[in-house]
Amino acid sequence: MPSALFAEGFFVISILMVISLVLVAYVFLSYVLPFKATWKLKLGLTLFFLVISQKFSFYYYFGGHMFNPVLPETTLIIWETLFNILLVLVPLLVVKDLLFVLVTVVNKGTGSHVPWPLKEAKNRWLLLIFSVAAAISGTHYALTVPTVHRVEITLDRLAPEFDGYRIVQLADLHVGHLLKRPWLEAVIDSTNELKPDAIVLVGDMIEGPEATLASEVQGYGRLKAADGVYGVTGNHEWHHGAAPWIEYFEENGIRMLENKHHVIARGNAQLVLAGTTDLSATRYGAFGPDLKKALEGAPEAATILLAHQPKGAKELQGVDLQLSGHTHGGLYALLQPVVAFFNDGFVAGLYQANKTTQLYVSPGTGLWTGMALRVMDPSEITEIVLRARPVPKKKDN
Repeated sequence: MPSALFAEGFFVISILMVISLVLVAYVFLSYVLPFKATWKLKLGLTLFFLVISQKFSFYYYFGGHMFNPVLPETTLIIWETLFNILLVLVPLLVVKDLLFVLVTVVNKGTGSHVPWPLKEAKNRWLLLIFSVAAAISGTHYALTVPTVHRVEITLDRLAPEFDGYRIVQLADLHVGHLLKRPWLEAVIDSTNELKPDAIVLVGDMIEGPEATLASEVQGYGRLKAADGVYGVTGNHEWHHGAAPWIEYFEENGIRMLENKHHVIARGNAQLVLAGTTDLSATRYGAFGPDLKKALEGAPEAATILLAHQPKGAKELQGVDLQLSGHTHGGLYALLQPVVAFFNDGFVAGLYQANKTTQLYVSPGTGLWTGMALRVMDPSEITEIVLRARPVPKKKDN
């Protein structure tokens, strides 16, 4: 088994190395080569981009894991910041090249002479300066404790007794070697201070196996809400061994709604909280998401579904609101279209997924070591306030 895992890991890291080299080649052709500079400067820039592109290789060979390396926190922060320069710069270059084509077409088609500002070397330096500054600030904001974002959501089937019901949603905390126990404790303190009716964790709560990380995430047991704390697995729980994690969370007061539901009552009124297993479970020989099973025996009442990934929300039936994460808000404004493409068009915020189902996608409370970047994409602790649809007054005859 270890040799098989090594072979699989080597295959993935080889793919990542090729992708990284393609990115560097594009940066060379689009940015470095057109520079009016000495060949030494061009060579230095090329080597710089080549080195920082190999973050995952460094993690794999020196940290033991390409996405969850066991390395000092300072080392991880430095590597994340350096790699993030590429993540910021490449989309900027794509926009630059598209604009250049547009300007060229306009000039040729109309006979005009719209100037191209990036002919000037000093203007080209601005792209790199912005990328470095954005990478530094983006890494910093990825690692800070998020603020509370409040959103009101009106549900057609919500009973008046639940009007004003408050749910705090936490998503994608990825507690591990980068976001550690002190950060988690601060998030939990902020969450508990809200005194919510319920707390929901929509997956990717950890970044590592239970056997080595349990002491780092003990703070999860301190989460308190009037009607309880609920969770579902994300893909990263499955990557690191979901079964022991599910047991651990249950033992620490988190009711795991893996294809299950729970009914909350206010007098005769009811609210259904349901959850489905993450889509990645099938890769590990487990049952995947099963909404029919999750809602089996549930009453006809307003239903909130916890599902880590927003994929599939458009096809839901019998669900009033789905709460998800997974997208990390796109990481960076220019990357949001790419993230949306892989997530049924959903990135962050409130959507009308279909005629009867709304969807709230959290941009994430934390971030994982593979992509620790936030540029124009703040993390959040989400406070959701449910509102009942007002009953229309009858007209007097």
